[in-house]
Amino acid sequence: MEIQLIFVVLTVVLVMLYQSWQWTRFGNNLLKSQSQQTDRLMQAMAEGNQKEGFKMMLPLRIQAGERVVLFLERLQPQQLIGRHINEGIDVEMFVISMLRSIKEEFEYNLSQQLFLTDAAWQLTKAAREEVIQLIHLSKAQMEENSTVTDLATTIISAEIKLIDAAIHQIKEDLNKLTS
Repeated sequence: MEIQLIFVVLTVVLVMLYQSWQWTRFGNNLLKSQSQQTDRLMQAMAEGNQKEGFKMMLPLRIQAGERVVLFLERLQPQQLIGRHINEGIDVEMFVISMLRSIKEEFEYNLSQQLFLTDAAWQLTKAAREEVIQLIHLSKAQMEENSTVTDLATTIISAEIKLIDAAIHQIKEDLNKLTS
């Protein structure tokens, strides 16, 4: 029994390490690509070619908006819980898993703030904090013998306002650029 438990824990740790490695590798490739695009943009702007600079900046801003909206959608409680709820997981591991996911995805998208307006980025950060606080407060309200399902139900029943506000701001900013 003890060996099986150790095997399960070891398997979970290895899977988490592998996923973290994949995210890091993917993030590095994406950052390299964006860095090259940014270098071309800076070169065009240094040469005084504002029109060329705008042409190059627009796709980067649209891509950043897409990535941050995806992050925000993945923050929605239903989406977040659906990705992390498993049979046999306890409440503590469930909370840790969700919080780790939020942290990793946010860090992965940090560079996108360069291409968003300050208002959009501030709302994105506030939405992330709202979800994190919701998870902590919901867990604190749970009784000692509560299940993951009880916690998930509490989280899903809460009202999250800032995610929609952040998505709306990003869409509004992008519409201004393209109209």
